[in-house]
Amino acid sequence: MNAPNEITDLLKITSRLIGVLEREIEVLRAMQPAEIEALQQDKIALSAAYEAQIKSFAGQPGILEAVQPALRAEFETVIGKFQSTLAANERALRATRDTSQRVLEAIAYEIDRKRRENAGYSAGGYAAAASKSASGQPVSVAIDERF
Repeated sequence: MNAPNEITDLLKITSRLIGVLEREIEVLRAMQPAEIEALQQDKIALSAAYEAQIKSFAGQPGILEAVQPALRAEFETVIGKFQSTLAANERALRATRDTSQRVLEAIAYEIDRKRRENAGYSAGGYAAAASKSASGQPVSVAIDERF
């Protein structure tokens, strides 16, 4: 394959990957984690294709010098946009993860607080052992950890 075609292929892959990352950011901000699953297959396939193209370039030093200046400029622009989109995607994923962690911690804190609050005192005036819940039954909490 010649250099212009390889660069053009990488530009197509990178542009599609940018689109998937931008959509993922939108979904995360809209708090619609169920939609992320649909994006994952595209993200995985495009990331693998991107990685393969980049690895093939590693064995071809000077490949960018072999293409027209306009294509080289487009390449640099798309790669710059990819890097900034990737950074924004990482920030959105971290923010979602951190928010989920804080929610889980708040739930655990409230469960623990309720257990302690409902402990009360025994007939002898001693602090009674904390019950498992107000009704004395174990508290059941289910949390879906998927993004």
